[in-house]
Amino acid sequence: MKRRASGRAAQTADRGRTLMRVPLQDVYGGAVAGREQPDEALASLAASIARHGLLQPIVVRRNSQVGRYALVCGARRLAACRLLGMKEIDALCLDMDDTTAAACFMEEHCLRRAPCAIEEAQALAPLDREALLACTVLGRQAIEQRLGLLGLPLRVQEIARQRRLSLEQAQPLLSACGEERQEEAALIIAERSLTPAQARRLVFGPDKGKMQSGRRRTVRAALAEVGALSRRLRAQGVETSVSVHSQEGGMCVQILFAHGEKRAGQQDFENKERNH
Repeated sequence: MKRRASGRAAQTADRGRTLMRVPLQDVYGGAVAGREQPDEALASLAASIARHGLLQPIVVRRNSQVGRYALVCGARRLAACRLLGMKEIDALCLDMDDTTAAACFMEEHCLRRAPCAIEEAQALAPLDREALLACTVLGRQAIEQRLGLLGLPLRVQEIARQRRLSLEQAQPLLSACGEERQEEAALIIAERSLTPAQARRLVFGPDKGKMQSGRRRTVRAALAEVGALSRRLRAQGVETSVSVHSQEGGMCVQILFAHGEKRAGQQDFENKERNH
C-alpha cells in the first residue's frame, strides 16, 4: 500500500501534510458513529459528487500498525462516495495523535459558518434560474424558497442577514402584515433564537399553528388510508402499488394498477353495466 500511495501522493512540507488518493476500503472509523447513515441529504450529496466531483477532500491520519487510514473529518463525504461505488477518494493525510485528531474534528464542525438563507438568495438572484436548475441536484423548491425571501423589504432582509436567520426561521416573515410587523418579528426571532415552529406561531398565532398541525395529521391519515386500500386490493388479487412524490406546490399520491388487473377490472365493470 505504501508503494501504491506514494505514487499518487502530493507531498507538502507543511507540518507533515500529504494530499493523496486513498482506496475507500483502507479508510475506517470516524469520531461520531452514525453520521454515515443513509438519508435523503446523503443521497443528494452523492448526486452532487457524481455531478461536480468531490469539492473538498476528507481528512485522515495513517495508522501504521494496521496499514490503513483513520477518518478524522468527512464521514458523510466518505459515505456518499461509497454509495456511488467509488474505489478511491481524495484525502488530506495529517500526522497527528488521538487528541489532535479529536480537536480537529470538533473545530471543523463547530467553527464552520454556512451562509444564511438571505446570503444564499442574494448569491442566486443574478443567475438564470433555469440554467441553475439544470446544473444543480437541488430541486426547484429549494431554489424558489430561497429566492422568495428577496420579497422581504430590504431592511428586513438586512436583519435576517445580520442575525443569520435560517430559511425556516425567515420564511414566516413573508406572511407578516406590513414592514413594521415583519421587522419586529425578525428581531424577536433572532433575539430569542426561536425555532422554526416558534417563529411560525409568532407570526400566525397559536390557532394557525394548531391548524397546520391538524392539517398534517389529516394528510398522514389520508396516506394511511391509501396504503390500506392498496393492501386490500392486493389481498383480493388486484396488483397495485402506491407512489408518493413531490410536485411543484404540493404532493402527488398515485395508485398504480397493473395492466392485466386493470383490464380484468374494467371487464367486470362492463359486465355489471350490461347486466343492469
